[in-house]
Amino acid sequence: PETDSRAQDSGVALLPGARVLPIAALAEAIRSGAPIKPLWRPGPDPEPHYQPSAKLAAFIRARDLFCRFPGCDVPAERCDIDHVVPYPYGPTHASNMHCKCRTHHLMKTFWGGDNGWRDKQLPDGTVIWTTPAGQTYTTTPGSRLFFPTWNTTTAELPPLTQPPPGSGRDVQMPRRQRTR
Repeated sequence: PETDSRAQDSGVALLPGARVLPIAALAEAIRSGAPIKPLWRPGPDPEPHYQPSAKLAAFIRARDLFCRFPGCDVPAERCDIDHVVPYPYGPTHASNMHCKCRTHHLMKTFWGGDNGWRDKQLPDGTVIWTTPAGQTYTTTPGSRLFFPTWNTTTAELPPLTQPPPGSGRDVQMPRRQRTR
């Protein structure tokens, strides 16, 4: 993470899985031979496939830390990484993807659209949710809790086109034939 002389160091390290570790414990782990792997930062070009690469997924999970739905605290390690503008209309890029728990991912997929839940993502990872009633809620990346000076801004994407009506995304979620 980048530094800023105005900000106070949080005094903690964050391990995969959103485990918080005091800096002293991290230093001891490194002295004992724990491997350190730098976090890759995405460039301006999108990836060519629907599924994000392991490096892109790691960046998105480290940035978000939790499901990005307002008030949800499901850890990013247990979330889906979802395209804001569905692929192939929106690119596989950190500026168009964030973490959603399965419940909120399905909610956006099957109860989204013009009259449903909508989300918009800014290049810094901020997500603006709009309810079916038109209210908006803004969430910021969870990493800002621990690393307030880490600049999570990625590339500004060109205006994205939403899928055309009748693309099949407006169908209701399927119901199970049998209970579990």
